[in-house]
Amino acid sequence: MKVSLRKYIKTIFATLQIENLPYEVYECRVDTLPEWTNHVSLAYEFLICCKQNQYIDKLKKFLGKEIYQFEDKIYWFDGDKLIGLNQTEIKQFEDTDETTIDYLKTETCLPAWLDEFIFNQLNAEYAPDYQKFDYNLTLTKEENLKYLGTYFPRSYAESFCIFDNISQNRAYQQAVFERQTMNILSVGCGTGGDLIGLLTIIEKYCHTTTVNIWAIDGNKEALSILKKIISKFSGISTKKITLNLYTSIFTSIAAIDLLEYKINNIKFDFILSFKMICEIISEGKGLYDNSYYDFVLKFVPLLSKEGLCILLDVTTKAEHTTFNPILMNRQVNQALRELKDYQTLLPLSCNLYEERCTVDCFCQKTFVVTHLKHSADKSKVAYRVIANKQLVGKISNYSNDGRFLIHHEKYCLYQGSNDIIIDAYKLKS
Repeated sequence: MKVSLRKYIKTIFATLQIENLPYEVYECRVDTLPEWTNHVSLAYEFLICCKQNQYIDKLKKFLGKEIYQFEDKIYWFDGDKLIGLNQTEIKQFEDTDETTIDYLKTETCLPAWLDEFIFNQLNAEYAPDYQKFDYNLTLTKEENLKYLGTYFPRSYAESFCIFDNISQNRAYQQAVFERQTMNILSVGCGTGGDLIGLLTIIEKYCHTTTVNIWAIDGNKEALSILKKIISKFSGISTKKITLNLYTSIFTSIAAIDLLEYKINNIKFDFILSFKMICEIISEGKGLYDNSYYDFVLKFVPLLSKEGLCILLDVTTKAEHTTFNPILMNRQVNQALRELKDYQTLLPLSCNLYEERCTVDCFCQKTFVVTHLKHSADKSKVAYRVIANKQLVGKISNYSNDGRFLIHHEKYCLYQGSNDIIIDAYKLKS
């Protein structure tokens, strides 16, 4: 983790055009820390230190974190919250009057049937390799099995937790749960972790009898695995599930032809894109940096009146541009200013402020999944949930009198003046 954090810091410095600035990373529970830290509660995994410099204001604005200054050095904390601290300690560290935050549920386990099926029957392998799986279109059968064992469970957890939260909202239940037929579109579906997470929620909450799925991906091996998993799920589901698979290689969102998939006249209750657009941006090397904008303009108008579009991506960056969450927020805001009938549902900060927001904001949520090969596997992502404005108005009832937490201790800059803290990704029940 410390190695990954060092790479992340170098990327931040490069993005802010900070050159030749030495820094040090302390692991709070292992390393010997500076003496001043004895006077604060160590609520996070890492402490970063570097010399006093002229970039302090730049760093503070970009990181959205408290920066401490002692003698000739500056410090800030990063990483996940340390387990075992009580709320009083965390409260002291964050210097806030809040007592409890209603956090989004972000931890889950693979269902037993799914765990057994992908690892024991499909022979999936747990083998993290961030560089190899930056681009998945050309993965071989063996590489897809490694992807299945490593990244499929993470996508499942992300999808399951996001939709589980939304499905507990009473207004959403009244609008959706009695529908007899649901249509789902997954663009860049891969092996389908996001689809299975959503289908599990539909099985859990909805009275739907028929679910129709359109799944598009350029990797035949991944689609072959998805077909097997959907078939297995259909055998234990109370719903009738139809699966339409399309093997399609496209280099840009603009190149996608809706007529090719026969979806131009279909209204979808769910449109999913999980960790696909980052690949287009990275491979495009500057040609397709507007892909989030293009995706929203092309696909969001296909939503039904009660439909949700989930646009989710990793929080890394391509070499030639800035971080994916910054690109996503900037471009989704612009696209929704043009699509007057649609609005962000989550995060709540974007729901309230997207029409006037001009900040290059970095959002992130960490999800945790437990499965046969790992007891607490983490993924860090940014996402938007988009819907028809009328639906958003029914199920979202927040005002601007709180502070929206968008990433660890980082808050939306368009925040209220009081000390009420709200998880920006948590929809009220």
